[in-house]
Amino acid sequence: MPTWEYASVITANDAESQRAGVSVKLPGGQSERQQGDTSSVLNKLGGEGWELVSYHSSGAGSWGFEQFWLKRQVAS
Repeated sequence: MPTWEYASVITANDAESQRAGVSVKLPGGQSERQQGDTSSVLNKLGGEGWELVSYHSSGAGSWGFEQFWLKRQVAS
């Protein structure tokens, strides 16, 4: 039976300043701010074997928020 590990990617966008912050939290680690946009961060993780399993988006006023959950199989 496969074993999975999970990670999350969080993006917060300020529509007025057009500034976005992308953070990644990997298993056993702290949330770390990433360079680049959401797409480049997700593509990098995809290249490391992570696959997208869930997505949530919300916004209030000029702020937007996205969260992506990813998983990858743990080598046994």
